[in-house]
Amino acid sequence: MVRAHAYPVLALVSSLSLVSIALLQIPSAVKDHRYNRCIDHQVQLRSTVLKGQDGPGRLVYLKAVEHCEGR
Repeated sequence: MVRAHAYPVLALVSSLSLVSIALLQIPSAVKDHRYNRCIDHQVQLRSTVLKGQDGPGRLVYLKAVEHCEGR
């Protein structure tokens, strides 16, 4: 009798743990998404000022990181 109920109970426990792990990752994913959007926007703003360069330089990226991290 115990073995008959063990599989559904274990399946329920594992499903609930997977759902809880997925739910706990949402705030981190939102934060990272906002950070990436901030970096992209800052690099775009700072790159429009530069003429004659193919892409943003390392300094532009570092300044964007500095701005988005709030330093």
